[in-house]
Amino acid sequence: MIEKPTPFDNVKLKIMEAGFDKVDSSWHRFIAFFPYYRIYYIVSGHAVIYLQDQQLELCPGKMYFIPSFSIFDAHCDEILGHYWIHFNFDITTTNYLTIYRPFNVVDAPPLADQLFARLIDCYNAGGNSPAELLACEGLSKYLFSFFLPDTDTEATPEAARFIPVLQYIDTHFNQHIANTDLSAIMYLSPTYFSNLFTKQFGITPQQYIQQKRMNSAAIMLFESNKNIREIAFSCGFESEAYFNRSFHKFMGISPGKYRKLAGTINGSSKN
Repeated sequence: MIEKPTPFDNVKLKIMEAGFDKVDSSWHRFIAFFPYYRIYYIVSGHAVIYLQDQQLELCPGKMYFIPSFSIFDAHCDEILGHYWIHFNFDITTTNYLTIYRPFNVVDAPPLADQLFARLIDCYNAGGNSPAELLACEGLSKYLFSFFLPDTDTEATPEAARFIPVLQYIDTHFNQHIANTDLSAIMYLSPTYFSNLFTKQFGITPQQYIQQKRMNSAAIMLFESNKNIREIAFSCGFESEAYFNRSFHKFMGISPGKYRKLAGTINGSSKN
């Protein structure tokens, strides 16, 4: 029997950071600025995080999946003890997650403490052996799997049609992209395509493209040594001034201040 391929057959998950911390009310000043996906496992305390379209109450015994750039604020009213993983996906998986949306909160699996502790030990070992590398990758994918819908829950055919459009945006976001370019991929009129896209994703195609550019710029500010002008042009902005205005409007902070804050965060344990 030939098995039907699934969107997650070839997931590439790269852990950027992992650890265990206890945080207090100052947590809200740091939490919104990490440009990565996150999994939290809460072992003690209580907090609330505010996402773009909902708020999540963080409680012991639960695991939380937080998409990148989705947190606006947080309120920690008790010392919060939590395991955390920051990670990135390959572009294909990122696009599938736009269609096959994971749950944000699930019950933690049995032996969650041991699973997270083992993953963190393997990550901190720096991949000194093939066994550690395989354990780190396997554990991270296993923990993420709890957030995926059941196998019999699939995206609608209408939603899945947008995958080539998302792939095109991923490879061309640093260039000018018109709605006519995107609508041609689906053989639709620009107006009808734009309406369908907005209904599916909650934002217009041009807003989605701008979001991609901002996310990419934020990651570069966080991880690279490129100057702001280089980042602006590599992300498709016509000038550094326009990039600065757009970034401040999108992130609520200037690119320069974001980079300084990223340096502060990287030197701290606020996660």
